Formats: sequence, structure tokens, C-alpha cells
Amino acid sequence: MKDIPLHDIKPLVEVPDNSLMILIVLTALVLTLIFVPLMIWAWKKFKKAKEINLRKIYLEKIHHVNTDNAKQAAYEISEYARHIVSTDKEKSLLEELDNRLSQYKYKKSVEKLDDETLGHFRVFLEVLDAT
Repeated sequence: MKDIPLHDIKPLVEVPDNSLMILIVLTALVLTLIFVPLMIWAWKKFKKAKEINLRKIYLEKIHHVNTDNAKQAAYEISEYARHIVSTDKEKSLLEELDNRLSQYKYKKSVEKLDDETLGHFRVFLEVLDAT
């Protein structure tokens, strides 16, 4: 029996096993599809929160403007208000207030803010607080 050659039986063939590589690729693909949109959402949320905080900071600064020094107050109100306004009503009120404040800006010495200008400033603050 040892002498009989077997011609129809082939030797063992090595079968490549790529299941681990397929598992790693599919896992990476699923994680990418989950984390990329999650990171984009988190980035947008962070940017939006930052913008809101800037608005709050400028609104707080504009509320604490010292109106005793008319020249400095006029510059600060104009600067901070430009960063805050967003609606058409706020823009028109700012334009009107800025026109009134321009008489205090470009002079060497100025008197105190008049009551009418302070009234416009208070109305502007009320509109800003409402939004």
C-alpha cells in the first residue's frame, strides 16, 4: 500500500484569512462616520456659544459706560454698539444715537452729555435688552 501513488489528491493550500483586516477597516469606517459629524456639530456649537458670549460681554460693557466723561463715553458707546446691533430697529437707533454723540467725539474739550442724548442712549439700551 505504500507503493501506490495517489494522483487525484492535491496538497494542502493555504487560505488567506483577511477577517481581522476587514473588521479593522469596517470599525474605522463606522467610527469615522460617527465622529466626524459629531465633531462638526460640536465645532458649530462652540462657535455659536462664543458669539453669544461676545454679545453678552459687549452688552455688559455698554451698560457700565461712565457717562460723566462725555468724550470717552461717546467713543465707547459707538464702539461697543457696532458689535451688538443686528436688527434694523437697532441699527436705526444706533445711527440716530451716533449722530447725537458725534458732537462729543472730535473736540478737545466737551461738556457733559445732555439729557436728550442720555434719553436716546437709555432707549437704545432698552431695545438691546429686549432682544
